[in-house]
Amino acid sequence: MQAVHTVSAAEPRPATTAVDATEIVNNALGSTRRLRFAPTVERRLVHKAADSQVLLTDAEQVGDDHFLVAASWSPDHLLYLPGPSGAGDPTLLIESMRQSAIYLSHMFYGIPTEGRHFVLSHLSADIVPRGLPFDEGAALPVVLDVTCVRTSTRPNRFSMQLSVSLYIHGRWYGRADFRWAVLPQEAYEALRMRNRPTLDAACATDNPAAGTFLLRPGAVGRRQGRDVLLAQAPGAPEGTWRLRMDRTHPVHFDHDSDHVPGMVLLEALNQAAHASYVREYGAVSRLAPWLVSSLEAQFSCFGELDHPIDIVVRPVREPGPSRAGFEVSAVQGDRTLTSARFIGAAPSWTLLADWEAVTC
Repeated sequence: MQAVHTVSAAEPRPATTAVDATEIVNNALGSTRRLRFAPTVERRLVHKAADSQVLLTDAEQVGDDHFLVAASWSPDHLLYLPGPSGAGDPTLLIESMRQSAIYLSHMFYGIPTEGRHFVLSHLSADIVPRGLPFDEGAALPVVLDVTCVRTSTRPNRFSMQLSVSLYIHGRWYGRADFRWAVLPQEAYEALRMRNRPTLDAACATDNPAAGTFLLRPGAVGRRQGRDVLLAQAPGAPEGTWRLRMDRTHPVHFDHDSDHVPGMVLLEALNQAAHASYVREYGAVSRLAPWLVSSLEAQFSCFGELDHPIDIVVRPVREPGPSRAGFEVSAVQGDRTLTSARFIGAAPSWTLLADWEAVTC
């Protein structure tokens, strides 16, 4: 489980304007007005400290627990940029869902902006095989068709599942689900203690990745060394890396947290799947880069900031010869914090044969 803390208010930042194709989708989905794609919403309403990290721009309720949410995906995001495949980063969909859950809770369900913790428990997503679009010259106008369903009948507990259909420039690109609960401070602290891993106090350190060797950015699908979350620990078994956390990173640690943020763990698992794909297919992975088409993640326990966390990955053989899959876990002490399953396309046999012919 992962929580997101509230932050102070600030002015929204400019974004893009609406486009005709998105207007058509708005009307088809029942929008009664034109959704705005500029400016972004107040950062306190999506629990962000930096304006540059706010993706949402507008929202409209179109039915009982049914909403249209507008977002603007900037081409110059500090982290979520296209990988070697050239397709847009699917993490943008996950982050847009996360912000939507928080924003809708505050704006339409009466959840206070102070004294509450949002705890993520599960997410999943399926994306079209060609991947998400990317436009280096302009922000993408995104519409999320959102349905919210209560997952608890207890009167003192607010927990929901948010289901999303994703539209970009008026075209459907995928679907996703996101489950979360909102807890007051006392309930959150009780949950933190109940789910805390058993850890050796003597191992506590300000640098849990000390003595490790950082992976290359290209090996994990990122462009800059500061964005790499995986490090090789001497003597670690194959498929096991140490989580490297830079608490000054402008996206991974946008604001202070008393635990390892869920989006940091998810990014580390995603990088591990990418690194495993590169390792398994070698030079061929440059011809057919890793491209996630579906993912599912479960968040079970809070990660402590001052103890090592191992990222463990193993291939999934069930998807078939045309698919590649990886199951990845974040482990701290005696507990699995987060586990995820990533599925994508594998290099075709024709591509492998062509590569062998060229290299012979």
